[in-house]
Amino acid sequence: MSHSFVISHKGTKREFNIDNTTTLGQLRAQIRDVFGVDPNNQKLFRGGLIDNDQDTPVASIIPHKSRVVLMGTVTSELEHLHAREALRQTAQQNHERYKATSSDIWRTPTMGSLGRDNTQHTFHAFETLELPEKQRALDLLHKLSKDEGVRQIMGTRQYSVGTLRELHPLERNILGYNRNRGEVIALRLRTDDLEGFRRYESVRDVLMHELAHMVWDEHDERFHRLNRELCKEVVELNWQLRGQRVGGQAPRVYEPPRPEDAGLVDGGSLGSAGFVLGGKAPSQGEGDGQNSSPDSHRDLAYKAWEKRSRKN
Repeated sequence: MSHSFVISHKGTKREFNIDNTTTLGQLRAQIRDVFGVDPNNQKLFRGGLIDNDQDTPVASIIPHKSRVVLMGTVTSELEHLHAREALRQTAQQNHERYKATSSDIWRTPTMGSLGRDNTQHTFHAFETLELPEKQRALDLLHKLSKDEGVRQIMGTRQYSVGTLRELHPLERNILGYNRNRGEVIALRLRTDDLEGFRRYESVRDVLMHELAHMVWDEHDERFHRLNRELCKEVVELNWQLRGQRVGGQAPRVYEPPRPEDAGLVDGGSLGSAGFVLGGKAPSQGEGDGQNSSPDSHRDLAYKAWEKRSRKN
């Protein structure tokens, strides 16, 4: 004799038809095939939690034509959650491992010996963190300083930056800052879990944002106009890219964040008393990682902007 009932999961309903010999364990296997929820993660409710032995006949605990609610995370979602949790744990372990260095994180400034980098309008020193792959971080700072578009901007606009610095990864709420209009520019180079480095173009985008603070402190229309100009010039002034095409397309001009997203980068220019817009001034090694979830609003919003820029 056929025995039927409906199981609903997250708004999706499915009718199940079984015979009187079907056990609860067999039903859970069918549920896995239909909804993708592993039997170990299934919670069945009908008035209360159905928590019988796996060999119990389903017909004896779920009446004919009744309705059952299934709660449980589907396998793909669960794997994603486990992956994110593993990432968080790795990041936390790295934070704890590297936090001990936070009181002495800055290397002796590396003075420029890069040809034209010794001119007046350039970056005059480089500082990286005492973390693994610090040479790679230093190479990235040098690459930014040697980027032809960046060099042209520094020269034509007569910008002089005392120190180009790597921002400590524990400073999760910002991607960079400009202190005292060029005394120090700091950029976050590493990924959230400290296992790798952010894309070069993304770091250069933030550098353009910070160079706009060489002139304007607040994120007003004057700042946004200059930021847009710099993002355009960093490509147009790079003679190494002129005429080149990648995959038949001209090099992309990176767009700055929208005005409403500008605060996701640094909150405003940094002066001796802190951020002009009222934010807290970052200090060397500041932060304990407790509020550094990858799901923070600032990180998610910036990643959304970064994703939009890649589509341009």
